[in-house]
Amino acid sequence: FNLDREDITKRVIAGLSHPKAKILAHPTGRLLNERPGYDLDWEKIFEFCKTNNKALEINSWPDRLDLSDSIIRLAVEANVKMVINTDSHAVWQMELMKYGVAMARRGWATKNDILNTLPYNEFLEWLDK
Repeated sequence: FNLDREDITKRVIAGLSHPKAKILAHPTGRLLNERPGYDLDWEKIFEFCKTNNKALEINSWPDRLDLSDSIIRLAVEANVKMVINTDSHAVWQMELMKYGVAMARRGWATKNDILNTLPYNEFLEWLDK
């Protein structure tokens, strides 16, 4: 959290560079009313994701709601794919998906922007790319 914009962006890209890393989870690291997110260079992150078949998480947990609607909108404009995740640690928390869907909608994302709206086999194909 204490790195400058350039260094934290390099660190995130280095992590996403691993062939098994497909989705950047907790993309800004923010916790609402507790800590702000990392100051990332989103243009560099978006370009890396598009070039390397990576996606960004929209986290549905009410204390995170990470990505913000404004960054989701920028990702949509950049044609970067996203997934919506509940961040569940118990079955009842699966109901939190509605908050991630609401964030995606606020950012003008459609089902074409969200990978986990794909049919199962198509999602598996994306994972294997």
